[in-house]
Amino acid sequence: MSRSKLFVMVLVLILVWVAFTQIRMLDGKGIDAAKAAALQQIENPETAKFENLQEVQHGKMSVVCGQYLVKDADGNYGYPRDFVVEIYQDEEPRFSEAGNDVAQYCHVSGDAS
Repeated sequence: MSRSKLFVMVLVLILVWVAFTQIRMLDGKGIDAAKAAALQQIENPETAKFENLQEVQHGKMSVVCGQYLVKDADGNYGYPRDFVVEIYQDEEPRFSEAGNDVAQYCHVSGDAS
């Protein structure tokens, strides 16, 4: 194999790698913003674990739905709590645990209690 072909193959591999890593970084921005907004609002944020995070576009707004768990005073994780974060460009994300906000944007499983 000639040096020029090897160079082109290496260059293509590098470009593909960069493209995939950048796409992943772009996809994670909304989720990272949602986690940061949630951590500012919840009790015991240092113990928070996030689950079932999903980002959906609603027009000019991005919405992240998910659940979080935090440790109680005894050091045990409680039940998952549903939340939603609305993210508008050039505005602070809006965190909510209100049932009507979660129901508006997120597919929630479980009973209606």
